[in-house]
Amino acid sequence: MHEAAPTCRRCGACCRQGGPSLSREDLPLLAAGILAPATLMVLRRGEHVTDNVAGGVGPAPVELVRLRPAQGGRGCLFFREPDACAIHENRPRQCRDLFCDAPQAVADAYLEGRLSRRDILGEASPLAALCDAHEAETDLVRLAALCRRALGGDAAAREAVAQAVRLDAAYRELLPARAGVTEEELPFYLGRPLARALPAVRAALGCGGLYNKAPSA
Repeated sequence: MHEAAPTCRRCGACCRQGGPSLSREDLPLLAAGILAPATLMVLRRGEHVTDNVAGGVGPAPVELVRLRPAQGGRGCLFFREPDACAIHENRPRQCRDLFCDAPQAVADAYLEGRLSRRDILGEASPLAALCDAHEAETDLVRLAALCRRALGGDAAAREAVAQAVRLDAAYRELLPARAGVTEEELPFYLGRPLARALPAVRAALGCGGLYNKAPSA
């Protein structure tokens, strides 16, 4: 006898753990307006993230666009208590692939066809160019190396970390003022502020008293 295909029990367990990452198969959801920048956030390459497939916490190997968590919590933005999804019929691929008792499909496709900001915004978008500039100037992989040097007593590295934080803050003022981006959309365009995306930033800036004011969370 053939085994029955695994069926989602709609228990809400995965939804309470956070929203899914998006793949290129999810682009129609953006085209239809079901998803939009205000419902998304980016986890940047090098950002410390929880890997639900391999387990543990470590730097993201690629950029990941995912659904934002609900305000003040961890659960998916579209999760409705007790056990409902507001977009269940139009849920992203990762949600469709995931079954609690058979997670292999999600594991197999974890980094396959990941959706990026440029995929969503388009190659010619001025906002895509701004995101690229911000990414280059505040690169988290390079910043992590600078933090290690700063914590070892390198004053020049510490100043470079402080400069990256100032640049990040400037972009977060520029996009709403000049590009009409709302505060709610900033986590999609720029990701989380540097001190939240890379906890070592706080430690590096507190080292030696160079930058005593903690970056905003």
